[in-house]
Amino acid sequence: MLNDIITEHKERMLNLKKYYPFFKLMDVSFAQFQEGRYEMLDMGYIVMGILRFFIEENNFKEKDVTYPEYLDFITSLLKRDFGLNLSAQEYKELADYIFDKIKNEGRPFTFPYYDPIEKKKCISRIKVLESAIRDHTVWYSISSDAIEFYLDTKEIKEESRISVQQLLLEKMIQAQNFQGGKDVIVRINEEVARLQRRKNEIMELLGKDVFAGIEAYEDFVHTGMRWFDEEEKLFKKNKDFIEGALAKMEAEPVQSESYYRTLKEIYELDSQLQIAMTRHGQLLSACTQMQQMTEEAVKRAKLGRLRSHIHFGALLTDLIRSDNAGLLEQLLSPVLLPHIKKRFTLDSLDEALTVKPKQAEAAEKVEEEPPQEIQFADEMEDQRIRKNYTFLMNNLLAAFEKRDTFTLSEFGAAMSRMYSPDILKNADYYSFFVNLCQKQEYVIGGQTENESFLDDILSGAFADREPVHFTITPKSAGAQDEQPMEQSELVFERKGTK
Repeated sequence: MLNDIITEHKERMLNLKKYYPFFKLMDVSFAQFQEGRYEMLDMGYIVMGILRFFIEENNFKEKDVTYPEYLDFITSLLKRDFGLNLSAQEYKELADYIFDKIKNEGRPFTFPYYDPIEKKKCISRIKVLESAIRDHTVWYSISSDAIEFYLDTKEIKEESRISVQQLLLEKMIQAQNFQGGKDVIVRINEEVARLQRRKNEIMELLGKDVFAGIEAYEDFVHTGMRWFDEEEKLFKKNKDFIEGALAKMEAEPVQSESYYRTLKEIYELDSQLQIAMTRHGQLLSACTQMQQMTEEAVKRAKLGRLRSHIHFGALLTDLIRSDNAGLLEQLLSPVLLPHIKKRFTLDSLDEALTVKPKQAEAAEKVEEEPPQEIQFADEMEDQRIRKNYTFLMNNLLAAFEKRDTFTLSEFGAAMSRMYSPDILKNADYYSFFVNLCQKQEYVIGGQTENESFLDDILSGAFADREPVHFTITPKSAGAQDEQPMEQSELVFERKGTK
């Protein structure tokens, strides 16, 4: 018992985390917004409606969502279900408030839990919506955790379970959560096996009661067989996604331990999906055969109802006219029914008692690998920003070793010559100087106070070096960069060290 409590706790907590954002959002009160004008709104209903909207757009229609599309949907929901009659501006303010809460103001929801194996407090991050910028437009999509949460809240009977699970598998592959993708395929195989068992039950029922079997067959066609074409398309689509992920991994030059582990997971996921596709194809063939057998059973039942009795006089006339005694089979076969009671002969009993049982096969030992730590997109972005900011500050300090005073244009020209003109197209280059201009005076190196986001990065990276004191002074004239944008001219001047 104690071993189960300790070893299973982390897995249970990670399974619970997908519910955390919903209950966190349930605590959101409209009483503090617009002086309580919208206190009658229910955040739980609104969240579930938005999740269903994103699943419909992202997965069934296979397109991301823009903010105007979300605004149209939430406006119609508030108007229809809560009877609100507001102006366009008021609808937009209310929609903005709800959207900020669901996005958690751009930050992931943090789910804390205790790991008894590592004996430390861990934090897992969950996002409800994900965003990406393409063609100067922000596109939104639902996360795999949010899809899994929505599917767990209710069994979707109007859609194929296999199709819905494959939509979740697509999200897992795109998020590079290949271990989670294998768990989704297990559920797909379970659903295929359930449909196979249901097909066998219908065939058995057709042999006993044709009419009850026909009713069960029609229900099976409505709830299972009508989705086969869509399921086959989704299988092929996920197969292409896996092949794309495999090609991307094989093209990477770096081959570390994590690289080979991820490559192994992709191969395993590909083989599991291939097995699922094979089983699904076998189910399709079996259902086609069942359809033919059902039609034959219906035909025999109709024929039996038409011939509910036999005319012995007509049969005798046919025997005499054709001089064919084989027609007596129609008269005698109903009488010669098989015996219901069966018994074993003594020879069969002796043979059954003397058969040697097979030796038990050795169980295969399966070693479970620990789940791979997933690096989230916001963590990767934070690492990139820290690396680029440290790189730019190193070059700025190197420039002070050559000159005590220089301008931003001179520094940019030197960076372009030293590295590449493409460095001036990097967004982190400009965001670095935007953050740097929050203060007019800096001391880089040694123990300094952290007053801003940039100070936190620089204090950790340059704590061991000799302090450098410099000032930043903006000039009124502007400098035109090579790119189609205008940047303010800055003057950097080194001072005596404090």
